[in-house]
Amino acid sequence: MKSIISVLLFISGGSLFYSQLLITEVYYNTPFNEMLRYEKEINGVITEVNSKRHHRGEFVEIYNYSDKDINLKNWYLKDLQGIFWFPETTIKSGEFMIVAYSPSTYNTTVFPELFATTVGKEKQIIYQDQILLRNKKDRIALGYSLNGYILFEKSFMKWEFRDEPKTNLVPRIWNTPSAYYTIKSIQHHPNPQSTIDPNNQPNSYDIYNYTATPNPLEATFVPDMISYDEVVKDEHQNYYYFLDWSNNVNILVNKICSINIEKISESPSGSYSGNGSSCFSYDSAGNMILGTNCSGSATSPVGSSGFSADELEEIKSNITIYPNPVTSTSGYNVAISWSGAALGKIQNLQIFTSTGVQLYNYIPGSNTTSFNMQNQLPGTFVANFTLTSGQVVSKNILKW
Repeated sequence: MKSIISVLLFISGGSLFYSQLLITEVYYNTPFNEMLRYEKEINGVITEVNSKRHHRGEFVEIYNYSDKDINLKNWYLKDLQGIFWFPETTIKSGEFMIVAYSPSTYNTTVFPELFATTVGKEKQIIYQDQILLRNKKDRIALGYSLNGYILFEKSFMKWEFRDEPKTNLVPRIWNTPSAYYTIKSIQHHPNPQSTIDPNNQPNSYDIYNYTATPNPLEATFVPDMISYDEVVKDEHQNYYYFLDWSNNVNILVNKICSINIEKISESPSGSYSGNGSSCFSYDSAGNMILGTNCSGSATSPVGSSGFSADELEEIKSNITIYPNPVTSTSGYNVAISWSGAALGKIQNLQIFTSTGVQLYNYIPGSNTTSFNMQNQLPGTFVANFTLTSGQVVSKNILKW
């Protein structure tokens, strides 16, 4: 007798955290002959050959019970002997996904041919050849890594029997794929112990799990939906030092806030000699780039007529901040340099915290400078580059 042990919490450093994804079904004892190799007579000689169909149909089903779609990059499935890293694909909120075993590409049967109820849902099926589930004892875990090498387990199922379970072999199963549905799978149940038959108690050694007719990409029991933001917030607060912002760093560093500048007109009181009026033009950052007598003659700001939006973007792209993000690997030292279109155009550099406190000021004598952020708390900092035109371009610096 078999059933599910499903854990919605994982333990690390004595802390407990809810998961966003859950293993909801495991189908591990298939109707194929699961021998990896067998003996066959070839030209009168008994020869050991590799099986082509072993473990065909084996699968693990996962479910996203958070309120947001989740990118599976950095997520993994791991059993007692192997690990499979998910490709960069998305599992939608409230959606199931199947991870099916598939041996070498030759003579491979696609999953919907074995489980007809999954026809038309091929985008929810991932094939892998890194994990082979053992029938007598195994443990399959779902988790992710914050930094590429430390694994955070989120959900698991396991089974163990004193004796090797009987084979589920169905001869020539490929002719009757419907027989796959006659072999029960381990499935998620909120209280598996309540399903034990009082007249058929499991022995003290075997792990009891809830089993039922295979139901890939569907489930009888699923947990209630949870807030993804709340789960991630709790984990990131407790494991801040493991965070890797590589997926978001470019967005953060190059973030440009949209602004609207209100046009203001004033008519001074009193009497004045002469006549005329002044009109002014501003760039998208609010810097005056042109002052004109409204009758037509132009008066440029002192120092420059101002750079166009394209010129400002080119100047900004030629400013380098390295490393960014800033970490202990570099001793929290930051080097800033500029070249190309930015040469000769930067009058002043200032570094501010997110609260507006100035940390560093540099009047360029060369096109490079550096400073240390050792004593600063992790967060986002702003580097303002004042140009010869009086305009300012900014870049963000991240520290953790």
